[in-house]
Amino acid sequence: MSEITDPPERTAAKTPPPERKRRPFEGWGDATARGLSIAAAWLVRATSKLMGDLAARSERAYGDFQSRPEHARWRAYALGSYGLIVVATLVGQLYSENSLDAYVRVQPVELPNATVLFVRNDSRRSWKHLKLTLNGAYGFETNELKPGGHVLLPVNRFAIFDAKGKPTYAPKDVQLKDLHIDCDEGHHVTELGK
Repeated sequence: MSEITDPPERTAAKTPPPERKRRPFEGWGDATARGLSIAAAWLVRATSKLMGDLAARSERAYGDFQSRPEHARWRAYALGSYGLIVVATLVGQLYSENSLDAYVRVQPVELPNATVLFVRNDSRRSWKHLKLTLNGAYGFETNELKPGGHVLLPVNRFAIFDAKGKPTYAPKDVQLKDLHIDCDEGHHVTELGK
């Protein structure tokens, strides 16, 4: 008696497929997208409620203001205008384009005939990796300038370096246009040709 066996195609179909190896971070994209979606929905709900409350309060305040006598409203307008003038004056007085608090002065010297640049750090922070660039071409570098410290340089100490590192110094009678101050704390440009 012969045994009946399944054809090889059927036996291959009965074997379970090999277990797939899971990749690192698999499924994290879906979880991140769901989290962002929930956070965005919460943010929209919170800001809508906040803006609705603010709109209701402002409508009530405007209605209260309109119901006051006219002289009280004009007094409020005058005080508000005065407050705006005070704020604008303070902003104008306290604003400075000189974010480094640098003080720069050009000092002509008669003996020897030279022009000297004086740069002082009037800030409370040290200027690290300080680079001074005269007229956009000639440079001078130093590691640090401490608060209250200064650099006093004749213009012929500023140099341009070629590819081999050979310096070409600025002439003593160079026409001064501007001085760029660059350091880790920021950047400032001073016009010298005034």
